Amino acid sequence: MHARIPAGLAFVVLLPFVASAQSGFEVASVKRNTTGNSGWSIVYSADSLRATNATLAALIQSAYGIWLEDRLAGGPSWVRTARFDVNAKAVRALPREQLRLMARQLLEKRFGVVLKKEQREEQVYAMRLARSDGRTGPDLRRSPEVCLENPPPRTTPKSSTGSAPEYSGWCATLTSLAAGLSRYLQAEVVDQTGLPGRWDFTLAFANPSPDAVPSVEAQANLPTIFAAVEEQLGFKLERNARGVVEYVSIAAAHPPTEN
Repeated sequence: MHARIPAGLAFVVLLPFVASAQSGFEVASVKRNTTGNSGWSIVYSADSLRATNATLAALIQSAYGIWLEDRLAGGPSWVRTARFDVNAKAVRALPREQLRLMARQLLEKRFGVVLKKEQREEQVYAMRLARSDGRTGPDLRRSPEVCLENPPPRTTPKSSTGSAPEYSGWCATLTSLAAGLSRYLQAEVVDQTGLPGRWDFTLAFANPSPDAVPSVEAQANLPTIFAAVEEQLGFKLERNARGVVEYVSIAAAHPPTEN
């Protein structure tokens, strides 16, 4: 299983569940995608889910917040090779976490997805305050109060081979920030800052991917991801921490009935 961040990924953060799930999407369409393209996307808007050319494994990872590929195992081989287009619309705009719960229901109903979860204690990166006075960095800002009414949480990592990643977030929790950093490091990052609420941030750093071909123009003078997190956000990533990591396996799944 390769460790590169998929180039076609539209990455959206998962926030803690705070509302009860609805009965499901008002309209939902699932169709096989046979274009043979490699790019794919999964995007949540205010009232809908739209996935293009996505595998079932990617849909599960998005709906359940499984940010690292090696955290999802099992299932028939087609869950990582067959591609699907999914278009689902809710009756009204809903918080993002509620749409994700509805997406889980959709996967259970249309693909027969059954998951098993296991928790293991292992070494993780702990994200902690870097300064003794509790101050954060210049590129981390409290989100405006208005975003809490119907928060549009999202993070947007922009990277490709040889380019410099830019990781930005709006109205996001620091748990979500840690989850995004986990993708770049391909290792679990756990938020231990103790800071509640929602935040806006921008983070620029040299590409840490072992598959990246360095670009002098794109990465000149950029810090490592560890230095960037400390200098720009005011946090430090400490490797020798212990934390509980959740692993998920696909116990059952079947090809969907299309419509």
